[in-house]
Amino acid sequence: MADEIAQFFISMKTQTRVIEKLVKLKQGNRLLEDFWSEFVNWKELSGYNEVALVGLFKKGIHLALAQKLVEIGQLRNSDPLDEWYEKALSFERSRREVIEEFGGRRNMENLGDARKKSVLDVLRQDPNTMDVDRHREMRKCYNCGEMGHLTAKCSKPRRERSEEVRIVEEAKEDFSLGRE
Repeated sequence: MADEIAQFFISMKTQTRVIEKLVKLKQGNRLLEDFWSEFVNWKELSGYNEVALVGLFKKGIHLALAQKLVEIGQLRNSDPLDEWYEKALSFERSRREVIEEFGGRRNMENLGDARKKSVLDVLRQDPNTMDVDRHREMRKCYNCGEMGHLTAKCSKPRRERSEEVRIVEEAKEDFSLGRE
């Protein structure tokens, strides 16, 4: 009831300014808690209903966070704004914990070997995606017959064609026997 009375006395000019502030309000580099405290201050004066406020909240937070809330959190626009905030806060805290555990995003990406995936990439990876590089190191060289590299990268001198054919035939035989 108090909100209705306060809403009655707010001028249209003030309400228009508040709505402009809400529309332009972005999380940016701030913590979600800081964004939320400012958002809550403006939302009371906007006169918007819950669904409209959820839409503005989604537009104001980081895009990736909003996508996670919809995809993983399975939130809908009709869900209460407080529920959106609580789940968003939970996701953001989890993200911060991962970054802190591994010393920040830059440290995770500079772990040495260029082919190592950062923790964030692993977290973002689709669980249905095939890991095609998993067996890359197990390839057999048709030039020297050793495992771990291909003929194009072989450091040993090239063999004669007939020997290459023999190695290929061995590889085909290995494959047909299921030894890969």
